[in-house]
Amino acid sequence: MCIPHNEIERQAYIMSEKIRKNSIYKPIRLDFINGKSTEFKNQALEDIGDGKDLPLVSQIILEDKEGTRFGIEPNEIGLRYAAGEITYKEYKQLQNKESKLFIGYVTALSSGFLLISWAALKLFFM
Repeated sequence: MCIPHNEIERQAYIMSEKIRKNSIYKPIRLDFINGKSTEFKNQALEDIGDGKDLPLVSQIILEDKEGTRFGIEPNEIGLRYAAGEITYKEYKQLQNKESKLFIGYVTALSSGFLLISWAALKLFFM
């Protein structure tokens, strides 16, 4: 199975396009991981990159009716916020929960590998 080298960037673009289309807020701009940004216009996101070297989207800036701007990540939680299903406070809480879960999984996996390595060393070399 062959996976393109820019699959993560492509998925971020797809999610950004979903957010742009389904948002109840006004999409203002895309911020990329390399520090650059581009304003939203009436163009498809595919027109931004050349198809080969797509920069990774780090945030989508949305603006509400009062002019307040919010930066959201191009993921499922960001899509839920943009569609109006959850508030910004709930969005931030879900993002924090997701980050803590990731750290917990990495810690558990690392601990498991360390324990297995230690047991293998004890079994074979002692």
